[in-house]
Amino acid sequence: MRLRHRHPLKPTLRDYQAGKAFYNHLPAATIRCRVPRQVWNQYFKFCVERNPWDKTLSYYHMRRHDSGGELSFEEYLQQGDFCLNYPYYTDLTGDRVLVDQILYYETLSEGLSEVFERLGIPFDGSLTVRAKADRRSDRRPYSEVYTPQQRQLIEEVFAKEIALHGYQF
Repeated sequence: MRLRHRHPLKPTLRDYQAGKAFYNHLPAATIRCRVPRQVWNQYFKFCVERNPWDKTLSYYHMRRHDSGGELSFEEYLQQGDFCLNYPYYTDLTGDRVLVDQILYYETLSEGLSEVFERLGIPFDGSLTVRAKADRRSDRRPYSEVYTPQQRQLIEEVFAKEIALHGYQF
């Protein structure tokens, strides 16, 4: 299996052709190069990370939905198209975190409450938008889905994220 993942340092062709300097999911390292130093230093920068086993399962369901429902979990894993996030919030080596705070999907409401309070933005703690909730019919916890071999694969692929955040299966 060849490991592939979305490369965060390559803008989408559409954004590039449109001449956009900024677009969704732009890596922090790229933003830091495109804004004045004082802006980078003064702005509060945060991101959201998710447990890699849960994130992979969620990404699989999105890909399965987009492919018409024909993709099995094992086929998806064999494709090696994983959703690695650390390149988006670390330096080019992936060793140094560039954002001021990392929120965790598992405690997103609490994390957003802290961030919004810090920024003076009203937030009632409610996260009612479920934009992609219809894509995942199997709601079993990820720990019930993975085989031991699949679990080990995710541990290897996401080793940096697991080490950085202390995630455990």
